[in-house]
Amino acid sequence: MKHILSFVLIAFISGNIASAQSQKKDTKNLQFFNRTELYYTFGLNETYPGEQTNSIHIKTVLGFSTPKIGFGFGIENGSYRSANGSYGASFNTIAFSGNVHFLAKPINDEGINFFAKGGFGYAVGVFNGYDTGINTEAATGFIFTNKKKRRYFLEGVYHYQKFDQIKIVNYGNPEVKSLGLGIGTWF
Repeated sequence: MKHILSFVLIAFISGNIASAQSQKKDTKNLQFFNRTELYYTFGLNETYPGEQTNSIHIKTVLGFSTPKIGFGFGIENGSYRSANGSYGASFNTIAFSGNVHFLAKPINDEGINFFAKGGFGYAVGVFNGYDTGINTEAATGFIFTNKKKRRYFLEGVYHYQKFDQIKIVNYGNPEVKSLGLGIGTWF
Protein backbone atom coordinates (compact mmCIF):
# COMPACT_ATOMS: atom_id res chain seq x y z
CA MET A 1 0.00 0.00 0.00
CA LYS A 2 2.93 2.34 0.71
CA HIS A 3 4.11 1.92 -2.89
CA ILE A 4 0.70 2.85 -4.27
CA LEU A 5 0.41 5.95 -2.10
CA SER A 6 3.95 7.04 -3.03
CA PHE A 7 3.13 6.54 -6.70
CA VAL A 8 -0.07 8.63 -6.44
CA LEU A 9 1.82 11.44 -4.69
CA ILE A 10 4.57 11.49 -7.34
CA ALA A 11 1.97 11.48 -10.13
CA PHE A 12 0.10 14.39 -8.50
CA ILE A 13 3.26 16.47 -8.08
CA SER A 14 4.45 15.79 -11.64
CA GLY A 15 0.99 16.68 -12.93
CA ASN A 16 1.08 20.06 -11.24
CA ILE A 17 4.58 20.75 -12.58
CA ALA A 18 3.47 19.71 -16.07
CA SER A 19 0.43 21.98 -15.85
CA ALA A 20 2.58 24.97 -14.93
CA GLN A 21 5.04 24.27 -17.74
CA SER A 22 2.40 23.69 -20.41
CA GLN A 23 0.73 27.05 -19.70
CA LYS A 24 3.97 28.86 -20.63
CA LYS A 25 4.43 27.30 -24.08
CA ASP A 26 2.96 28.22 -27.44
CA THR A 27 0.24 25.87 -28.72
CA LYS A 28 1.79 25.55 -32.19
CA ASN A 29 4.95 23.80 -30.92
CA LEU A 30 5.39 20.57 -29.06
CA GLN A 31 4.00 20.79 -25.56
CA PHE A 32 4.85 18.77 -22.50
CA PHE A 33 1.87 16.82 -21.13
CA ASN A 34 1.02 14.65 -18.15
CA ARG A 35 -1.89 12.26 -18.05
CA THR A 36 -2.66 10.49 -14.77
CA GLU A 37 -5.40 7.90 -14.49
CA LEU A 38 -7.05 5.35 -12.26
CA TYR A 39 -8.99 2.49 -13.82
CA TYR A 40 -10.64 -0.76 -12.78
CA THR A 41 -11.06 -3.69 -15.15
CA PHE A 42 -13.09 -6.90 -15.06
CA GLY A 43 -11.52 -10.14 -16.30
CA LEU A 44 -12.82 -11.49 -19.61
CA ASN A 45 -10.92 -14.80 -19.68
CA GLU A 46 -9.98 -17.55 -17.22
CA THR A 47 -6.61 -16.83 -15.63
CA TYR A 48 -6.66 -20.18 -13.86
CA PRO A 49 -9.20 -22.95 -14.60
CA GLY A 50 -12.62 -21.64 -13.58
CA GLU A 51 -11.27 -18.30 -12.34
CA GLN A 52 -11.33 -14.76 -13.72
CA THR A 53 -9.09 -11.94 -12.50
CA ASN A 54 -10.06 -8.28 -11.97
CA SER A 55 -7.52 -5.48 -11.64
CA ILE A 56 -7.01 -1.90 -10.53
CA HIS A 57 -4.39 0.34 -12.14
CA ILE A 58 -2.78 3.69 -11.40
CA LYS A 59 -0.86 5.09 -14.36
CA THR A 60 0.90 8.30 -15.28
CA VAL A 61 2.23 9.22 -18.71
CA LEU A 62 4.72 12.03 -19.38
CA GLY A 63 5.44 13.10 -22.93
CA PHE A 64 5.19 15.63 -25.73
CA SER A 65 2.28 16.40 -28.02
CA THR A 66 1.07 18.54 -30.85
CA PRO A 67 -2.45 19.90 -30.35
CA LYS A 68 -3.98 16.56 -31.52
CA ILE A 69 -1.31 13.80 -31.29
CA GLY A 70 1.00 12.86 -28.43
CA PHE A 71 3.69 10.35 -27.51
CA GLY A 72 4.88 9.59 -24.03
CA PHE A 73 6.53 7.30 -21.53
CA GLY A 74 4.36 5.75 -18.83
CA ILE A 75 4.70 4.00 -15.52
CA GLU A 76 1.85 1.94 -14.11
CA ASN A 77 1.12 0.03 -10.93
CA GLY A 78 -1.35 -2.84 -11.40
CA SER A 79 -2.95 -5.03 -8.76
CA TYR A 80 -4.68 -8.20 -10.02
CA ARG A 81 -7.00 -10.23 -7.79
CA SER A 82 -9.29 -13.18 -8.27
CA ALA A 83 -12.91 -12.28 -8.94
CA ASN A 84 -13.85 -15.22 -6.66
CA GLY A 85 -12.92 -13.36 -3.48
CA SER A 86 -9.93 -13.48 -1.19
CA TYR A 87 -8.54 -16.78 -2.48
CA GLY A 88 -7.10 -17.54 -5.92
CA ALA A 89 -4.97 -15.44 -8.24
CA SER A 90 -3.07 -12.47 -6.87
CA PHE A 91 -0.51 -10.55 -8.93
CA ASN A 92 1.16 -7.15 -8.69
CA THR A 93 3.03 -5.34 -11.46
CA ILE A 94 4.98 -2.18 -12.11
CA ALA A 95 5.08 -1.63 -15.86
CA PHE A 96 6.92 0.81 -18.09
CA SER A 97 5.32 1.61 -21.44
CA GLY A 98 5.36 3.64 -24.63
CA ASN A 99 2.07 5.47 -25.21
CA VAL A 100 0.32 7.37 -27.99
CA HIS A 101 -2.92 9.38 -28.06
CA PHE A 102 -5.09 11.00 -30.74
CA LEU A 103 -7.62 13.77 -30.10
CA ALA A 104 -10.66 14.76 -32.18
CA LYS A 105 -10.06 18.50 -31.55
CA PRO A 106 -6.96 20.40 -30.42
CA ILE A 107 -6.29 19.92 -26.71
CA ASN A 108 -6.72 23.64 -25.92
CA ASP A 109 -10.30 23.73 -27.26
CA GLU A 110 -12.81 24.09 -24.46
CA GLY A 111 -15.77 21.79 -24.12
CA ILE A 112 -15.90 18.06 -24.68
CA ASN A 113 -13.12 16.44 -26.70
CA PHE A 114 -12.92 12.77 -27.73
CA PHE A 115 -9.72 10.72 -27.68
CA ALA A 116 -8.26 7.31 -28.46
CA LYS A 117 -5.06 6.10 -26.85
CA GLY A 118 -2.91 3.02 -26.62
CA GLY A 119 0.19 1.72 -24.92
CA PHE A 120 2.61 -1.20 -25.08
CA GLY A 121 4.98 -2.10 -22.28
CA TYR A 122 6.63 -4.56 -19.99
CA ALA A 123 6.14 -5.17 -16.28
CA VAL A 124 9.45 -5.50 -14.46
CA GLY A 125 10.09 -7.30 -11.17
CA VAL A 126 11.34 -4.18 -9.38
CA PHE A 127 10.22 -5.22 -5.90
CA ASN A 128 9.91 -8.61 -4.22
CA GLY A 129 6.49 -10.08 -5.02
CA TYR A 130 6.02 -8.15 -8.29
CA ASP A 131 5.53 -10.14 -11.49
CA THR A 132 6.96 -9.59 -14.98
CA GLY A 133 5.41 -9.74 -18.45
CA ILE A 134 4.20 -7.93 -21.55
CA ASN A 135 1.14 -5.69 -21.39
CA THR A 136 -0.95 -3.65 -23.80
CA GLU A 137 -3.75 -1.18 -23.36
CA ALA A 138 -6.29 0.51 -25.63
CA ALA A 139 -8.83 3.09 -24.53
CA THR A 140 -11.29 5.62 -25.84
CA GLY A 141 -13.20 8.30 -24.03
CA PHE A 142 -13.83 11.99 -23.65
CA ILE A 143 -12.11 14.94 -22.02
CA PHE A 144 -14.02 17.76 -20.40
CA THR A 145 -12.64 21.10 -19.23
CA ASN A 146 -13.92 22.87 -16.13
CA LYS A 147 -14.12 26.65 -15.53
CA LYS A 148 -10.57 26.73 -14.15
CA LYS A 149 -9.23 25.23 -17.42
CA ARG A 150 -8.45 21.86 -15.80
CA ARG A 151 -8.97 18.80 -18.01
CA TYR A 152 -10.50 15.58 -16.70
CA PHE A 153 -11.42 12.45 -18.62
CA LEU A 154 -13.57 9.36 -18.50
CA GLU A 155 -12.55 6.30 -20.52
CA GLY A 156 -13.40 2.75 -21.48
CA VAL A 157 -10.27 0.55 -21.28
CA TYR A 158 -9.17 -2.81 -22.69
CA HIS A 159 -6.09 -4.17 -20.89
CA TYR A 160 -3.97 -7.29 -21.56
CA GLN A 161 -1.26 -8.63 -19.25
CA LYS A 162 0.80 -11.81 -19.64
CA PHE A 163 2.80 -13.11 -16.66
CA ASP A 164 6.22 -14.61 -17.49
CA GLN A 165 7.31 -16.11 -14.17
CA ILE A 166 4.33 -18.41 -13.61
CA LYS A 167 3.42 -21.57 -15.53
CA ILE A 168 0.18 -23.51 -15.21
CA VAL A 169 0.17 -27.19 -16.23
CA ASN A 170 -1.69 -27.59 -19.55
CA TYR A 171 -2.32 -23.79 -19.67
CA GLY A 172 1.13 -22.16 -19.92
CA ASN A 173 1.69 -18.64 -18.67
CA PRO A 174 -1.38 -16.92 -17.21
CA GLU A 175 -2.90 -14.06 -19.19
CA VAL A 176 -5.41 -11.47 -18.05
CA LYS A 177 -7.66 -9.92 -20.69
CA SER A 178 -9.93 -7.33 -19.14
CA LEU A 179 -12.33 -4.50 -19.87
CA GLY A 180 -13.15 -1.59 -17.56
CA LEU A 181 -13.65 2.09 -16.82
CA GLY A 182 -11.22 4.79 -15.80
CA ILE A 183 -10.98 8.42 -14.74
CA GLY A 184 -8.08 10.84 -14.80
CA THR A 185 -6.54 14.25 -15.28
CA TRP A 186 -4.87 15.60 -18.40
CA PHE A 187 -2.39 18.51 -18.10
